[in-house]
Amino acid sequence: MTTPTATTPAMNGRSLFLLLASTMTVMAGATLAPALPGMEAAFAQEENAEFWVKMILSAPGLLIACCAPMVGWLLDHWKKKQVLILALCLYGVSGVSGYFLHDSLIAILLGRIALGVAVAGVMVACTTLAGDYFAGPNLARYMGLQAAFGGFGGVLFLGMAGLLADIDWTAPFLIYLFAFIVLPGAMVFLDEPERKQHSAGDLGGAAPAPPGGPLALCYILAAFEVLALYMAPLHYPFYVAQFGVTDGSEIGFAIAGMLLLTATVSMYYRKFGSLFPFPVLHGAGWLLIAIGWGLLGFAPSYGVALAGMAVAGVGFGMIRPNLIVWLFSYTPPMLRGRIIGGVTTCFFIGQFLCPLLTQPLIDHYGISATFAVAGGISLALAALLLAASMKAAPAPTTAKS
Repeated sequence: MTTPTATTPAMNGRSLFLLLASTMTVMAGATLAPALPGMEAAFAQEENAEFWVKMILSAPGLLIACCAPMVGWLLDHWKKKQVLILALCLYGVSGVSGYFLHDSLIAILLGRIALGVAVAGVMVACTTLAGDYFAGPNLARYMGLQAAFGGFGGVLFLGMAGLLADIDWTAPFLIYLFAFIVLPGAMVFLDEPERKQHSAGDLGGAAPAPPGGPLALCYILAAFEVLALYMAPLHYPFYVAQFGVTDGSEIGFAIAGMLLLTATVSMYYRKFGSLFPFPVLHGAGWLLIAIGWGLLGFAPSYGVALAGMAVAGVGFGMIRPNLIVWLFSYTPPMLRGRIIGGVTTCFFIGQFLCPLLTQPLIDHYGISATFAVAGGISLALAALLLAASMKAAPAPTTAKS
């Protein structure tokens, strides 16, 4: 079946199930977070139990970073819908496996490794299919919705996982059965994009390449984005202790509130995304992140810290959909899978690097100073992007209009 690209304006079955599939990427790590204490207690007699429990949480991210480029290559050479269907099947089986194999840490870890491969397939396939299904303002609208669904889904799944973890530490694994709810809809409503014949790209020859400079810039910005974003769930719970805030639910609501604000702003990306060139909008988003993390760096009270989280949340809501639409604006269709695979790897490299780069700063200078440094780096990125936009050509009309 061929696909009517570029002209699908409203929410329909195809858009809905593609969006629902994209929400599952946020479940890879967050869903198990509330279960970690119970899991560690269950395997307390095991040698290095704490290490293995943390590996179970982080293993999917490492596999996603490694596998995303290969998935991208596969998408450019095979049927994209089939890749997504297979990835959804693997996602459901590997995700729920921890519920049934709860007697073995190694078995749970192997299931999480398989889950990482599945998430790479789902994440790259969903974004690549979106680039084939939509163009212009419809693509901008969809990418805003995808970022919003990811944010709302993260809050919903994390809340469900917390309730299930109160019942038993194995119960959150059941959330991964959501893949089998999405699977029938994906099979029915998603169609295979028409594979256009290109002179060399599908034959192993020299396919057209996107501009190296803009591509490298977007990849670097992707890594910095997730590195900065991951500071919130990683360090904020410890940061607010200085204000006497130690209640887990209060901390959770603050982080969830930031994610909800991010999702809400992303949902309206189409409204403001067409008003400015890509670098200007991205620079403005990084400026807000700089202000937000700067407020956390110098906050005299808990209220100011909450304001910083809110301002940063608005900034993150601006840059995520803008980055993907920016990438699609100059990526040849036959390279979309590989390009999105590459940016997905950069996202998870940023997540992996966050604790490695920020923890030494915290150990030497404290959490507040680390947020201040992050704010300064964000400000530098904003300045570079805004300065570069003064020399850059207007954004391509195919992506912004």
